[in-house]
Amino acid sequence: MAVRAGFASIAALFLAGTAGLHAQTSASEDAQPVYIEADTMSENRDSGAYFARGNVEARQGTRTVTADELEYRPETGRVIARGNVTIYSEDAPPQYADEIELDNEMGSGIATGFSTLMENNGRAAAAHAVRRQNGTLELRDAYYTACQLCSETGHEPTWRLRARRVVQDTEDQMIYYENVRFEALGVPVFYAPAFAHPDPSSERRSGFLFPTVGVSSRLGLTYKQPYYWAISPYQDLTVSPVLMTNVRPLMTAEYRRRFYSGRLGFEGSLTYEREIDGDGERFGEDALRYHLFGGGRFDINDDWDWGFGVQLASDNLHLRRYDLNEVYDDYPGLVESNVGRLTSQLYVQGQGQNYYSELISAAFQSLLIGEDDNTLPVVAPMADHRMTFDLGERAGFLRTRVNAVGLTRDAGVDYRRASAQANWSARWIAPSGLVLEPFALARADYYSLEDLPGPLPADPLTSDSFSRVLGLAGAEASWPLFRRGESVDVVLEPVLQVVAATDDDFANRVPNEDSQNVDLTESVLFAANRAPGFDIWEEGLRVTYGARFLADWTGTTSVGGFLGHSQRIDGDPVFAAGSGLSNDQSDIVASLDVNLSQFVIAADTRIDPQTGTLNRVNFSTYGSYGPVSGVLVYTRFDDSQVLPGPREEAVLSLST
Repeated sequence: MAVRAGFASIAALFLAGTAGLHAQTSASEDAQPVYIEADTMSENRDSGAYFARGNVEARQGTRTVTADELEYRPETGRVIARGNVTIYSEDAPPQYADEIELDNEMGSGIATGFSTLMENNGRAAAAHAVRRQNGTLELRDAYYTACQLCSETGHEPTWRLRARRVVQDTEDQMIYYENVRFEALGVPVFYAPAFAHPDPSSERRSGFLFPTVGVSSRLGLTYKQPYYWAISPYQDLTVSPVLMTNVRPLMTAEYRRRFYSGRLGFEGSLTYEREIDGDGERFGEDALRYHLFGGGRFDINDDWDWGFGVQLASDNLHLRRYDLNEVYDDYPGLVESNVGRLTSQLYVQGQGQNYYSELISAAFQSLLIGEDDNTLPVVAPMADHRMTFDLGERAGFLRTRVNAVGLTRDAGVDYRRASAQANWSARWIAPSGLVLEPFALARADYYSLEDLPGPLPADPLTSDSFSRVLGLAGAEASWPLFRRGESVDVVLEPVLQVVAATDDDFANRVPNEDSQNVDLTESVLFAANRAPGFDIWEEGLRVTYGARFLADWTGTTSVGGFLGHSQRIDGDPVFAAGSGLSNDQSDIVASLDVNLSQFVIAADTRIDPQTGTLNRVNFSTYGSYGPVSGVLVYTRFDDSQVLPGPREEAVLSLST
């Protein structure tokens, strides 16, 4: 009985102590009974020590400790677990050690061969872990990685962060590092003698963040040191001076704040410097050079919200000179920014069960060489309201849209348009499985144009106003054919569409403001109105046909694709060269999707039907092997359409 009572004390003390390695444990759980199992239990009457050996398991509430041996020394008040020690808890990841020793007050202890699992597949380990009376935790020869731990000699994780000493200070809620180095495949690639950051388990804390070091032929060696200031529970500021060997310092900052109805944020940079060429040579006059990005979004009620976006730069090369991102994704707004252009906007947006509305004002700044900002429009404003009416299962849907926009320029055409549109569509399925989707569209447009150039440069500017009425009707038929097999299910769906549209007698008088970039894809190929905006109208009769297919191997592997083409019977071409729709015969659209569980391929292309030239190729593949995953994206276009970005691009990214 004395032995069992002694082991009950051991287990109770030890399990209470292991709670300190996890999150805070409730007093009610510490008061629960303790159960201990082992192959043998014994007492050393000479020393007064108690031993449990062989498959030792101690349980209390949701906490469990397993070990090869458990020892309690009453005279010193020490509890020791040896051999394959594992600590389990319901509210924390498992922890492992070769040996753990705690005092009887559970205020301090030491572990050797310590390791633990963390969130996001992270793993931490240390040769020694020491817990002191004040709650401070110290790790010696520690490292952290998100890769699988390698048990084979000579196999290092893809990356890991190592430190000679790590201290978790519970009083100031900080974590301090000494002799930190970042390793890739076991090779050190970065070193810092000291580093500190706020404890992730604490509330937000002010302090220095991990610095960033880089090198480039233009800026030289760069050092960026962020400082995080937790101003309040709902706002913070990160200030990051950047030191460079070739040019003067650059100050960057980011401010964020949350409100009860939304949030806002700003980021920017500032320096006083001359212009810089690609080799880091300075020329020109000293000047303030800066950028400011920002935005916010706020709820008005459950259906409506408003927001704004700011994108400004002192000149068109400032962002590229200092390797700053030209795209601000935190607050994208309703008007998407094209590559090479900054967008500032103010908007109101509403959405209900059967309607969508927006009101936008926007201005643009070009980062492209040779493009004058005076030729870019100011949107003041653009209003759009859409409604959907359910006419019943057989009658389909009626969708209405009212759109108006005004564009003003310091140099160029001032443009105003108002449009009203009604669009009807239905979907009928025959008993044989044939799907028929009829549709019709009617639209009226009014245009008012000012500062139109004359036929000759010396001619005076003119104005023009007119209205037009447009319409189309058509139907799309598809027949999904399904075959179930023992190992693979196959679906083949041929599709045929016929569209007839009215002529546009005002096509030569309408400037193309909203349909300049058209790229033929599967969805565009079968769209009733293939222009993305209102200015272009595709007239005449056309026939579109194609087929979709899918092969599915019991949900683990699938191969799908599409092949389609369009033929214009009559009507003048209206789309730009290189869009895939500029000729009577469209480009052939093809796509392929392969899903092999851990390996995915997605590819689509446009093929010239006359020459077989690949006018556009988009290819992406994703794969993973163990802890390593990678994505390869390749894009190429060989047509004459002027689109932002390079004509050929390949991007490879790896992560663990």
